Amino acid sequence: MFNRHVLSSRPGRWGAALVMTLALAGACRAAYPEHPVTLVSAFPPGGSTDVIGRMLSPRLGEIFKQTFIVENRAGASGNIASEYVVRSAPDGQVILIGNNTMTVNAALGVKQNFDLQKDLTPIMAIAETPVALAVSTKLPVNSVQELIAYGKAHPGTLSFSSCGTGTAQHFAGVEFAHRAGIDMVHVPYKGCAPALSDGLGGQVPVMFNAISNISPQLKSGKIKLLAVATRHRVPFHPDVPALAEMPGFQDYDFAVWLGFFVTAKTPQPIVDKLRTEFLALARDKDTREALSQRLFVPLDMDGPQLQKQIAEELVKWKKLADEYHITID
Repeated sequence: MFNRHVLSSRPGRWGAALVMTLALAGACRAAYPEHPVTLVSAFPPGGSTDVIGRMLSPRLGEIFKQTFIVENRAGASGNIASEYVVRSAPDGQVILIGNNTMTVNAALGVKQNFDLQKDLTPIMAIAETPVALAVSTKLPVNSVQELIAYGKAHPGTLSFSSCGTGTAQHFAGVEFAHRAGIDMVHVPYKGCAPALSDGLGGQVPVMFNAISNISPQLKSGKIKLLAVATRHRVPFHPDVPALAEMPGFQDYDFAVWLGFFVTAKTPQPIVDKLRTEFLALARDKDTREALSQRLFVPLDMDGPQLQKQIAEELVKWKKLADEYHITID
């Protein structure tokens, strides 16, 4: 015979246990972060993700009342860091600082042990570094129009450097040549620094590189900045035109964004707290000034907007890669 009293009392006990569990979970989330937070930079020290992390970590520490530590996990074009964060405990204590190399890798079929759109939750994008078009002073041109005219008058003689095959700089260069109607040989480098070095030396006359790398070198007198490869001019070089201002380049836009991600299993209350605080920091006047001083263009792109950006870039890079037969071996 069933014990009616036992049966009827179970829902009450289960309900009380459930309420207590939820209360404890809520208390844990409210206490976030419970110990030092690791900001995982996907690239080596000195790179843009590293610079962003070290610039913001003291402010984040003040906001969250906890230490924020930058840890560099470079390699495999950022995939090592991304996978590390994907596999981390879903408690918001490990945050990835990544950039759109992530979307390039996914679009070009680079082997990844995770799904960019399913396994990582974007917090927000805080800045971007536009791709810039510069030339060696040994090349007798002083504007984009003159560069195009020179290329048409001297077919097959121009070459351009990029930070590597399949990078945003590579895509910017091949798309520029196509729209300008000129031939340029692509010379890929293993990183932006060596590409810029040979540009300064004049070995490769045309450069598509991060403006944060090119700008400090302008005083050397060895290179000339002709344009930024984006829709809008940058605040720290207001006299330098954006390529999108020119006929035939209206939707031309190549920049490298920098954003924050957590593993997709992270509870929504922690994601919401991170998004709220990171966005507030991004919109702070001092933060924006600090980013501009380091030659970044400030952004306050929230999580859903960054998710949309990623989806659009996956289509964009795949289309360009197919059109120009770009592969990464």
